[in-house]
Formats: sequence, C-alpha cells, structure tokens
Amino acid sequence: MTSPSRRTLLGATASLCAISAGCLGDRLGSESDGNGDGNGSPDTDETGTETDDGSDDSTDSSGNETDGSSETDDGSDDTPTELVDHETHAYRYPKRSTSPDVALLQNRDRAQEWLAEREPTPEEIADVIDDTDFETSILVPIEAGAPNPCHELVLESIEIDDGDGDDTLALEAAVQEQESTGEEAAACIAQETTVGRLVRATFEPEPLTRISASVVDRHGKVHGMGMASGSASASESASSSHDQTESDT
Repeated sequence: MTSPSRRTLLGATASLCAISAGCLGDRLGSESDGNGDGNGSPDTDETGTETDDGSDDSTDSSGNETDGSSETDDGSDDTPTELVDHETHAYRYPKRSTSPDVALLQNRDRAQEWLAEREPTPEEIADVIDDTDFETSILVPIEAGAPNPCHELVLESIEIDDGDGDDTLALEAAVQEQESTGEEAAACIAQETTVGRLVRATFEPEPLTRISASVVDRHGKVHGMGMASGSASASESASSSHDQTESDT
C-alpha cells in the first residue's frame, strides 16, 4: 500500500480546519440572534415585545396597561354642608299680616329689595344686610301678624334636614307675647302689626339653597312653608311653595 505524501496530508488538514471554523461561526451567530445584536439595541420579551426602559409597567386583571401608580383622582367633592353659625334679629313694622311668610335672600340686591318693602324697619336690620357675606351665608326673614307691639316672633330651632336626600335648612318659629309689667303693659294697646325675625345662617363649604319653615301664629295654628332656588348664586328670587296650614284643634 502506498503511503500518502506529505503534501496530501497538509491539504487534508487545511480542509478539516475550514469546515470546523464554518460550523463554529454558524453556532455563534444563532445564539446572538435571539438576544440582541450586541450593539445596545432593545431586548425583546417572550412575546416579542420590546422592553427597553426597565419600568414597572404591567397589565391589570382586565388586560389594561398600568404605569405602577396607585393614585386615583375622580375629581369628586363629597364634603357635606355644615351650618357653622347663625344669629337672629327681631324686627316689626306697622302693617297688618294675614298669614305668616318666609323669604330666602341669597344676594345683596334681593335683600335690599326686601328691606325697601318694609319701611320703616330698625337700622340694625339694614346693618345686618350690609355686613352679610353672601358667599357663605343666606338671610331668612320669617314674619307673622300680631295683635299688638308686645308680641314677638321667636326662633325655636334651626338645623339642616337631609331627610329627602337634599339638604334643607329647617327652621321653627312661633309668635309669643312678651312679658311686660307696669308702663310696658299699659303701652300694649290693640294695634295690628307684623313681627319678624331675620335669621343669618352661615355654612361651609357653601350656602344651602333650600329652606323650610314651620311657624305657629298668634292663634296657635301651624303654617308650613318651603322655598328653593336653582343655585346658591341665583340672582332671581326663589320659587315658593307657601301656606300649607295645619290647625291645632
């Protein structure tokens, strides 16, 4: 048998090395294709989606994307209205009143109109109107007839009533005879007059726009009245549901 020459052995060895190098290159190229090209380009996740910022973005149970933030802001303001203060001022004017009355004064112009219809009235009432901040307060005058100047209208209670789902300022008042002796009693001659009580109610965060009043007149009859306005900034006078009378018999 003839032995291969040295030239033949060298050629075979070179061919084997070339084949091995080619196989190794193919393998390395396959491994790099699935994990980026080595030049800083974005990686891909197992679904083929690029993930290049390492953020905490995820999806919720409904499949919607979330940004990892737990803050929620629906813009709602559920702060309940509170009656933070109230004060009352008695007044009277020489006019016969056949039934109790109530008004809702939500701005200065309407209050001045109301005052002009009741001349003469004490200067104190005009000062109350001038000093009222109608951004936070409303004025509620309650009136009823009286047989003489020795009677007055007394506010018996004031509170916020939310029984029907809408906050309402509920007031109860009654005509009462003032205690008087000596010269004061002698001055209580029969003279029809109207006695009233001006209530200033202050609220947070904003004034109520609905009121209801229950007034016991000088004969002991109960009169229920209600008033409402479309909004706290309404300039027109409120609509009225008036004189639902119950007799105490």
